[in-house]
Amino acid sequence: MIRTRAELRAEGIPDSTIDYRCRQGSSTRLLPGIYCAVEPTTIVKCHAVITWLPSAVLSHRTAAWLAGMLPEPPRIEATAPTTIRRKTPPWLHLYRRDLQPDWVDLTADLPVTSVARTLLDCLRVLSKSEAEALIDNHAGHTVRPQDLLDLCSGLHGSPALRAHLRAAAAGFASEPERIFGRAMLERNIRLLQNHPVGQYRCDFVDERSSTIVEIDGREFHSSPAAFRHDRRRQNALVLGGWFILRYAAADVFQRLDACADEAAAAIRHRRRTHWRP
Repeated sequence: MIRTRAELRAEGIPDSTIDYRCRQGSSTRLLPGIYCAVEPTTIVKCHAVITWLPSAVLSHRTAAWLAGMLPEPPRIEATAPTTIRRKTPPWLHLYRRDLQPDWVDLTADLPVTSVARTLLDCLRVLSKSEAEALIDNHAGHTVRPQDLLDLCSGLHGSPALRAHLRAAAAGFASEPERIFGRAMLERNIRLLQNHPVGQYRCDFVDERSSTIVEIDGREFHSSPAAFRHDRRRQNALVLGGWFILRYAAADVFQRLDACADEAAAAIRHRRRTHWRP
């Protein structure tokens, strides 16, 4: 599949023949000294990169594709040590970073960044909507939450990126909670998710302002018993000094900005004026 010029020479094939085959199209020069006699597919190019630069590791969207997290990328992305300086063709982008050993795995006999590291790297290069979809689809499934938390602890810069990872690692219980939590993070309001308050567990809690935010799904008030339990629960929380905001899941989907703006304004106001002994 992939052959080096040195290997072809060892087989008795002169340089002139190698160059002639490339001109005729029966062979393709992918990288300096690296050739293939088959269609240069994405996976062939991946092998070519590692053959050309054995210290490189496939990363970012290429590693995500190999892990089944993203569709096939238009170009190869790899990470090489900071000491490496190589000119690359348009189909290859080379990042330079010294990777820790536990950031590297092996997939299809190719060195790739670990899935947690891959997700982190992709968040830096994807659009906002693509990054959110990647988190929603794979945080807690393909990627272990603890691995994300470990990366958060050593991550420098980009507070928004750290907030994304912490939110993903926390594992919102439902899609509307996940969407609402992300909207609050974008407004610089970090809430405790699925947090206990006394004997009850609440969707979102801000302890500084004694505020609870609940997202009511379709099952809300599904039975008279559930209705009565909800009233007892809410009364107990209010009597305990908590301010409670409730939003229907449908409103979170349809009026996300209005819900998040209202909650953020209420929390900021209560943080300034509320005092608890």
